[in-house]
This record gives sequence, structure tokens and C-alpha cells, in this order.
Amino acid sequence: MTPLYRSLNVEAAKLARELARLAPTSLPLLLEGETGTGKSFLARRIHRRSRPGKPYVVVDCAAIPETLLPSELFGHVAGAFTDATRSRRGALDRAGDGTLVLDRLDAVAPATQAALLRVLEEQRFTPLGASHWRPLRARVMALVGPGLAAKVKSGEFRPDLYHRLAGFHAVLLPLRHRWQDILPAAKSWLFKHAPPITLAAEAEKLLVSYPWPGNFRELEGVLQRAVLSATGSSIGPGELRLPLWQWSEVMAQLSKNAVPLAQACKLYALFVLAQEGGNVSRAARLLGISRRTLIRWKKET
Repeated sequence: MTPLYRSLNVEAAKLARELARLAPTSLPLLLEGETGTGKSFLARRIHRRSRPGKPYVVVDCAAIPETLLPSELFGHVAGAFTDATRSRRGALDRAGDGTLVLDRLDAVAPATQAALLRVLEEQRFTPLGASHWRPLRARVMALVGPGLAAKVKSGEFRPDLYHRLAGFHAVLLPLRHRWQDILPAAKSWLFKHAPPITLAAEAEKLLVSYPWPGNFRELEGVLQRAVLSATGSSIGPGELRLPLWQWSEVMAQLSKNAVPLAQACKLYALFVLAQEGGNVSRAARLLGISRRTLIRWKKET
């Protein structure tokens, strides 16, 4: 299934076009943002525009034990350490003249950061146990979570490595700060993957109001479940099943725009209705209002 990010004509697409201008160079790129904001999608898109047909190698630095990470990155020769019965090419070598993506690089230990810094400075690396170095030909992209500046300041992330990686530093904003992208993204995804199905007005209100802690990845998952749950040609609040425990975050967002209390009450009613799977009677009983009032609020919201 096509990722939701690909449906967007928003920040990621604009950044990809801007970064693609750096294609003729080997300038490292640093992409920062919360999980689900599209960093991996953007990295692959840049690679396809800048080095089509070349290797694309991704290393999830946080998923590999620190003791094994140097071997994964640099490779090793037979006998370099216990259990190294044969040589193995590392990611730096496998990437060739393509792209090496270091995902969650901000999670690696200082020793590995220092080794990577040396590679970027010298543009060469040495497999563990080898006596000859090999040239670094790949473009390096680093994907990190939010708050990298704070980690640099506290010493968790080497400032010299940051400056080496940040040939171009792009920050992808979370979806809660890009509310204008939510409905276009959702409608585009539905048009591509479930063309007969549309969003009811009440569902649109909930989508825009929800804080989306999982960003586009969470939005895509909600839409997938809603399509499977929909009994007609329209997705209502009941099919979205957004978690009610996020209501405090919703209220925090609404307060920034000074939403009238009556509107907030109606929106809360829609969240409860969504939790109850669209059952008006049950939601009205929980809210302490009549079915007629809840139905009217649905129409007015």
C-alpha cells in the first residue's frame, strides 16, 4: 500500500525538491523530527532523485547492540574478533556510491560517534581487523528525533559530528503543528485507496482537532481501520475510534484558538460518540444528555 506521506503535497515534498538540488554533491544531510513525520520517506525520495539505481542502505542504529554496531557499519575481516569466522562487508561498503541512511543516530554511544566523525572527516574507513582503508563513496544521511540541539548542548551528541552531518539540516514539523495538512492528506489517501469512501463532516472535525502523537503514521493507521469499519460510503466519528484519553491534548490545542465553550462541548461529545462506535444512545447516556441533543450537536459541529 502506498504510504500516506507519498500522497502529500506539503512540507516533505517541498523539502525533497530543495534537497534534490544538492544531488551533484556528496554533502551529508541531517533530517530531524518526531517519529511518523516522514523522515524515512523523504530520505528515500531524495536518494531516488539524486542517485537513482544506486545502492540504498539503511542502518537502524538504535536497534543494533552497541557492541555489534561498529561491525555493522565498518564490516570486519575473518578473525577480527571471537565468532568472526569469515569476512563481512559493512554498511559503509555496501552503500557503494549510493546512499547510507543512519536512522536514529542520536541514540549511539560516544565511541561510535567518534568513529563516524573520523570517517566523515577522512572520507575513508577501515573494516575491523583490516590493515587497509577503503574510500567512502556514499552520501550519508542521518535521521534523528526531535531536540538534537539540546543533546548537543548537554554533550550527549558530539557537536563536531553534528557540524559534519549538518551539510543541510531539515526539521520536519509534527502534524499537530501542521493542522492545515491533515484533511488534504486524509482525503488524498482515501481517494487513492478507497475511492468510494468519503469523510463525514463530524469526522473531519475530529481529525483536525486530534493532536496526532504518531503523526502521519498514526493518521494512516486510523484511516485504514476506519475504511474496514465503514458500513456505508462515508466515515463517521464512530469509525475513527480516536482515544478519548487524548482529550486533554485536544483541549490544549483548542485553547490556543480561544474556541467557545459550547463548541468544545460539542466536540467532546463527538469524541465520546467515536469511543462508543457511533452508538448514539450509549454515548448520550454517558454524556448525560438526550439522544435528540446529541444528534443535533452532530449536525451543528
